[in-house]
This record gives sequence, structure tokens and C-alpha cells, in this order.
Amino acid sequence: MQDIKQKLRLLLIRLQEYLHIDTLYLAKGGFWLSASFFLTSILSLVQVVIFANVLPKEAYGTYKYILALAGSFAFITWTGMNDAVTQAAAKDGSSAILSYAVKVQLKWNFLFSVVMTGLSVYYFLNHNILFAKSLFVLGLSFPLDATFNTYGAFLAGKKDFRRASLYCTVTPAIQLIALGIGALLTKDIFTLIVIYALTGFLPNLFFYIRTMRLYKPETVSEEQKTALIHYSKHLSFVHILSSIAQYVDKIVIFHYLGAIELAVYGLALAIPERIRGYVKAMASMLMPRLSEKTPEDIHETFGTRIFQGMLVGAAISAVYILLAPTFYRIFLPKYLESVFYSQVFSLTLIFALPANYIGGVFTAHKMLRPIYYSSLSANVLKILLYIILGKAFGVWGVIASLLIVYITGIIYNFYLWEKEIKKHRIV
Repeated sequence: MQDIKQKLRLLLIRLQEYLHIDTLYLAKGGFWLSASFFLTSILSLVQVVIFANVLPKEAYGTYKYILALAGSFAFITWTGMNDAVTQAAAKDGSSAILSYAVKVQLKWNFLFSVVMTGLSVYYFLNHNILFAKSLFVLGLSFPLDATFNTYGAFLAGKKDFRRASLYCTVTPAIQLIALGIGALLTKDIFTLIVIYALTGFLPNLFFYIRTMRLYKPETVSEEQKTALIHYSKHLSFVHILSSIAQYVDKIVIFHYLGAIELAVYGLALAIPERIRGYVKAMASMLMPRLSEKTPEDIHETFGTRIFQGMLVGAAISAVYILLAPTFYRIFLPKYLESVFYSQVFSLTLIFALPANYIGGVFTAHKMLRPIYYSSLSANVLKILLYIILGKAFGVWGVIASLLIVYITGIIYNFYLWEKEIKKHRIV
């Protein structure tokens, strides 16, 4: 066994010399992230298959719409705090950052509850009791979920990938198993929303408390507090449009085409979205290392990293396009119309890794100008295209919008990086 480990280590060192990537670091952190991804992906797919085969299409589409409607108001919460905590933990290492970040979020995030209560009252007065009850429950649970899950960002900044992956695997696993069992026992949408809400925030609360016990709080300086608040405010402001844009596609499809088409669209995105989630997790693992490097060091391999990321994404997309028809025929026979949508949508994976890498570089070095320009331009374009192309061409219009946004985003971000590095050299 020791001999195998030594050979693997030597192989990684050789790859490091060839690729100029810290492969030992990636292997160590990537193992835990990969294990977490595969376990949660399997559970997630099981839950999706149960929902797709047990619930009527209209019920499944309505369930997705309610979650999307509540999620579109997530910008009211302090959405930039997690990235700021990862950056602060990687740079300063103070364990008091976590408890302070949670206190700030608890004070701010109650505004989400106020807005959801108002929306709930609106639907109640319009005799839509399902939406009224569901949004009220999500209004109570979502802010707590969004607050206490900050432990994951803190552990990532500390490079404690083993513990972060373990905790961040158990939490969604509890939710996915509970939802799968719930769907088998009842087709009531409100019951499923309650299960979703409770199993979202309670495990996060438990692991936040556990993380605080493991990392005894130190004293956080006023300078660290000010830096965290300042940076997280900027990131939260930038996230306003991205939070909205994340759900506009589902809202557009529900309003223009109905719940059944939303169910078809949701199933088309099911697997590619989970792969993109894994890519995002891998990118978060890189942030501590990117924080340690100077912009000049990053610039030396910047173009190479973009090209490598696109090659990896293209390979993943190609494999998925080949396997998708078989998967849908076996597990999702009611949704065969989703196959072609899903195959075309998987082309966005080509740009997912480069996009997350560039975003990680900007975030790790607090490059606020490119963060603002990149996010605002991408999300304004995405929302406009969703509305225009979605209304005109339905699901195909929404998928085309995503491809356009990804392609133009990579080109524009490359331009922003070149401008930023030139300015940095002048300074």
C-alpha cells in the first residue's frame, strides 16, 4: 500500500512539472471534494428520478417554480459573505471571522423573511393558498440556511477540505433522502416544501456549532471586521443581479409555457447543473492558493489555465452527450423530450471551469472593478436574453441565452484581466 502511495505521489509530481499545477494540493483537496460530489450526485439523481416518476409533471413544475420564486429574492440576504469569509480565513486565518460573519448575517437576513411574508400575504389575498403557505415557510428557513452554511466557506479558507467535504456532504444527503422518502409517501407539494425547508437549515446549524467547537474563537480585530464587511458588501451588491438571473429562466418558462414545460426544462438541466456545481466547488478549493500568489505569478499561466479548463469541459460535455439518451431512457422515460435540451445545454460545461477560475482570481485578490463589470454585464445580458428569447422561442431561447452569456463572458473577462494586470504593473 505504501509503495502504491509513493508511486502515485511521484506521478503527481511529474504531472506538476508538466502542467505547472500544484497537483499534490489538488489531489489532497480534490479527493474529498470528488468523494462529496459523487455521493451527493448519486443521492440527488435518486431524488430527481423519484420526483420525476412519482409526481405528475404539473406538480413537479409547480414545486420547482415555488423554489425558484423564493430563490429569486435571495439577493436580499448577505450573499457575498461566504466568498469574503473564505478569502479572509485564507489570508488572516482568524477563527473569529466565522462567528462574526454569522452575527452580521443574522441581523441582516431577516429582511428576506419580511419580503417573503409580504409576498405570502399577496398570494393569500389572491386565494393561492399553496403559494402563500410555501413562501411563508421558505421565508423563515432560507435566511437561517444561508447564514449557518458559512461554516463551509470558512473551512475552505482554512484548507480543511476533509472536514468541509464531510459536513457539506451530510447536509444535502439528509435533505435529499428526506425529500425522496417524502415524495414516495405523499404528492402534496406543501409537505415537500416543509421537508425541504427543515432539512436545509437544521443540519447547517448543527455543523456550524460543531465547527465553532473545533475552531475556538479568537479575538477578531476591528481592522479585520471592517475589511470583511467592506468586501462582503461589494460582493453582495454584485450578487444582486446574479441571484435574480439564477432563477429568471424558470420564472419565464413557468409564466409563458406553464408548469409542465418547466418540469421538462428542470429535468434537462438536472445532470449538467450538478456537474457545474462540482466545477464551482473545485474552483473554491483554488481560492486559498490564488490568494497566496501575486497577480504577476497568475498572469504567467492565465491563458494556459483557461485553455486547459475548456479542454476538460469539452471532454466532459462530449461524454455526457453520448450517455444522456441511455440515462433518460432507463431512469426518466416520462421526460425523453428533455434529452436534446440537456445535450445542447451541456455545451455550457466547456466554459464553466474557465469562468469559475477567472472569478476566483478576481475574488481572491479583491479586484472589485472587474468583479463589478463582469457580474453586472453578464447578468444584465442574461436577464434580457431570458425575457426576449425565452418569450420568443421558449426553452430553446433560454438555452441559447445561456450559451451566448458564457461565450461572451469568457471573452469579456479575459479582456478585463488584461486591463487589470496592465494597471497593476503600472502601479
